[in-house]
Amino acid sequence: MGNPDVPSFDLPGFDLPESPVELVALLGATVQRLGSAVWAAETEDDLLVAARGLESARHAQLGVDAQLFTEISDRSAYARDGFTHPILWLAKGLRLGRSEAKRRARRAEKIARLTGMTGETMAPKFPATAAAVAAGTISGAHVDEIADVMRRVPCVVPEDVVARVEEDLAAMATTLTPQELRKAGIALLNYLDPDGALSEERDRSRNRSLSLGAQDIRLMSKLTANLTPTVRAKFELILANWAAPGMNNPDDDPSLRLTGSAADLDTADEVVAERVAQARRRDHRSPEQRNHDALEAMCDFITSRGGLGMGKKIPGQFIVTASIADLKAGCGTALTSTGTLIPVGELVEVAARLDPSLVVFRDHTREVLYYGRARRSATFAQRCALFARDRGDSHPDSDTPFIYTQAHHLPDWAKGGQTDIDKLTATSGRNNRAVGDQPRQWETVYRTSGPHTGCVGWRLRDHPGPPGVLRVNGAHHPDDLARDTIRRIRGSRGKGSAHADPPTDTAASPIETRYCSRLGYTEL
Repeated sequence: MGNPDVPSFDLPGFDLPESPVELVALLGATVQRLGSAVWAAETEDDLLVAARGLESARHAQLGVDAQLFTEISDRSAYARDGFTHPILWLAKGLRLGRSEAKRRARRAEKIARLTGMTGETMAPKFPATAAAVAAGTISGAHVDEIADVMRRVPCVVPEDVVARVEEDLAAMATTLTPQELRKAGIALLNYLDPDGALSEERDRSRNRSLSLGAQDIRLMSKLTANLTPTVRAKFELILANWAAPGMNNPDDDPSLRLTGSAADLDTADEVVAERVAQARRRDHRSPEQRNHDALEAMCDFITSRGGLGMGKKIPGQFIVTASIADLKAGCGTALTSTGTLIPVGELVEVAARLDPSLVVFRDHTREVLYYGRARRSATFAQRCALFARDRGDSHPDSDTPFIYTQAHHLPDWAKGGQTDIDKLTATSGRNNRAVGDQPRQWETVYRTSGPHTGCVGWRLRDHPGPPGVLRVNGAHHPDDLARDTIRRIRGSRGKGSAHADPPTDTAASPIETRYCSRLGYTEL
């Protein structure tokens, strides 16, 4: 199983600096020096010692990271970089991404020393785990497994027993892999509550969840859920009717497709019974595929019957934006206001069922978009135009989808801002409130020249003097970033590339004609 002994980092005769900042600088210099080190002269035993030492130091750094993050969060130091939340600072400021940022924040809640309301320093929530991390004997994956087990300990278990469970898990983690620790944790939970009698409504309620994963390279998404017994029973009842063989089969011709619930079909009628029998014979889907198609049918049922509300607002409408080149070519992807990519080839079918608003950039619309001071709130048409232009939060450090944004005035409404399309931008409420005239607040400027004409630039008022560089958010426009990169590569290689740019002519194509006949598009 290998030597579990942890190497000592004591350096006799070497005085380390007291300042944490100087220690970080020393750590960086040490790692850089190690990067150019020659290992050929070391013995095999020395190589193993070095590997264990590096791994132990990496584990111990998790505790340092957690404590530093807690200090930054408590003192709102992230605001000095223009961020409105510590997790956003991790995700964007340190470029860790949202998943890793949230993971580190969760770990900090468990192993960092926190500050109480009266200023006193409190012990970590998981003291034994924090001590093992500080000693460099367990990894971040071990911490995650311990937290998962502790989350599932029944609420009625006494506090002293809960503390002992955490101690035992931390001790086991020093000799087990994360996967082995998970199995040991499950065994420990079974010992605490062998028949589930201790679990109560509070335990089930705090562990309920449903999350939608990011789209993969095929634009598919993973749905993960932890359902309460009541929700499971309701969902099973729906699937029994909507996912029955032959029901809601997208492979069927629309004229033959059986939609909705199987309970609505009068199988006593011979004609209906024959239709059901034929639909079942045509149905070659797996149970999992039938469940998926039933979920889609339920979404269609809700959205087509006013389940999202009848108001003309962005959250209650299916809004899509696509480039005219992709529409003409019949390929590429369209973007919804929730941040989801839909293949253009599937967009016509979606449009026919949901009556969406498709916004395409080209000429000016005849819809009134300039209101001046007549009204403060952006109209639905203006919100559609903002979505087509910004696609999401225009703040350079945000990846918030458009549906969760507000219309921000440039300048602010209280300072004479007008509700005109070229004086509005989409941003989250948090970033909207971060705009102002004070130091460490943001300034927004509508770009009227250069490659980002028509976009809104942001810059931080970090110090007196000349203004900083305007930053534009490219996170919602990956196609533009990729196109610019490809053009630079082609420019460096010369002309004659085998891959041509998408067509830019304005003649109507067959697929564009289909869109016009199905739903029309607003030209902006």
